[in-house]
Amino acid sequence: MGKINFGIVGIGRRGLGHLNTLKRFKNIEVTSVCDIDEGKLREVSEKYGVKPYKDIDEMLRKEKLNAVAICTPTPLHVSQTVKCIENGLDVMLEKPISLRIDEVKYLLKKISESKQIVAVSFQSRYMRIVEIAKNNIDKTLSMLDGYWYWTTPIIKWIRDRNLGGGQMVDQAIHLIDLYRFFAGEISEVYAYYTERGRDTDIDRREGFNNWSSYVAIFKFKNNVVGSISSTYALYPRIFRKGFEYPVLIDIICREKLIRYIHGYKLKIYERNKTTKIFKEYGNATYKMYRKFIQSIMTRDDSTLPTRYSDSYRTMMVSLAANQSAISGEKIKIEY
Repeated sequence: MGKINFGIVGIGRRGLGHLNTLKRFKNIEVTSVCDIDEGKLREVSEKYGVKPYKDIDEMLRKEKLNAVAICTPTPLHVSQTVKCIENGLDVMLEKPISLRIDEVKYLLKKISESKQIVAVSFQSRYMRIVEIAKNNIDKTLSMLDGYWYWTTPIIKWIRDRNLGGGQMVDQAIHLIDLYRFFAGEISEVYAYYTERGRDTDIDRREGFNNWSSYVAIFKFKNNVVGSISSTYALYPRIFRKGFEYPVLIDIICREKLIRYIHGYKLKIYERNKTTKIFKEYGNATYKMYRKFIQSIMTRDDSTLPTRYSDSYRTMMVSLAANQSAISGEKIKIEY
């Protein structure tokens, strides 16, 4: 197989991240980008030498593509992915997949009926320290406890839960995905969310229409338990004043505590042993694409950690947490 021609749909912050990552591969040619922002299109087209399109259908019709990265707002993801696979293209899909469970399942059906490779951008699974953490978990695993502390989302549309889904769907979903990777499938979720602390006139003027803080409790099929706390309620400058670990997971086994510090390092505390510390090296998005490109070239996604047939389950758990918080009921996950 010669060069793989990529198109990118959505060239905001994350889309540009995908573009810059793909540019590092010698066997990849990013030929085109698509966005509704004409100014941004012109700027990216001139800087990277790619052809600009305002309409995805036109891009798919005119370009000889092999694969597409979809980095648009969440409500557009499923329809755009379906268009790509119906045109015989492989897809790297940004998370979240969708805000609707029926769409998540519909896309699973469409992919299973096709020959295309679709991956979801849960890049954390490709980190070295995540693999080390996984390999150090033993049969005494009892609990996972994590948090994601944040402030007002930089991207304006994510501030609206009707577009971004809230933090448990847009951001802490990375922790949910790692929970599944570490401990297996989640069977039940019970969640509480609140708007307290971010429900002022100032917040509304800034376009903040979201829950401010989130707590979700999980039961796994193997009887491991877990919880995630997350928040958008903090002030921005706290992260510039030496607040060391805004995102963290503690993994509890009988004889050890494995502390995953998101994207940075791993600490393993074990009885009667010296504490082990591992640092993360390299770019997780690059590692993800390296594996994705290998799957494209071999036409085999069986070893792709974030293939859709696995990643959709993370999305189902995340949406179930929202459903629980809204209904006040415990939700059993039906994959």
